Amino acid sequence: MSKKGFTIIEVLVSLIILSIIAIISSNILQSSLDTQRSSAKHLNNIKELNLSSSILRRDIRQIVNITSRDFFGTRLKGTFISNKNSKAIVFNTTIKSLSNDVSPIKRVEYIVEDNFLLRRQFFSSNPYDQDGYVQSTMLKDVDELDFTFMYENKWHSSWPINPATSRKIPTLIKVKFLMNNKNYTWLIEPNITYANQD
Repeated sequence: MSKKGFTIIEVLVSLIILSIIAIISSNILQSSLDTQRSSAKHLNNIKELNLSSSILRRDIRQIVNITSRDFFGTRLKGTFISNKNSKAIVFNTTIKSLSNDVSPIKRVEYIVEDNFLLRRQFFSSNPYDQDGYVQSTMLKDVDELDFTFMYENKWHSSWPINPATSRKIPTLIKVKFLMNNKNYTWLIEPNITYANQD
């Protein structure tokens, strides 16, 4: 009677074939996991951009063109403010409150700090406490953010641009920024045509 079994060569060939199959399978699995992570990150970035854009548009479209004061009670130079190269805008907007006893008009500031686009909502339109706000992080990894403002068919890098515009809101607001090595531009129309008649 002859005994049948595997030779060493057959066992080695089988191990090599199994190793090749395992390597190919692990590479395919790693590739699909990397693709899934990349897709999830891209989708999350799109959600952040859409949410941030919606909140900023809402705040600007509900803008209230009223005279504001600084934290010491001094009248500010405009109803909508963005100093040149400041990477910030400040204005008053209508935000619903839980209580009818509280004014719905609140000061809002959008500012870039440490590559974060932040939204600060103060508790009133003329706050006296510089730290009296609620802060939200709108976007991360923001570079080269610029606000520009259209008035009489020209773009301006700050607002107000003169005493006449200190009581007005820009016709259009352009927000340009770089995030994750991609350029983005948002155009927002405030939908407010009147000047402050304070």
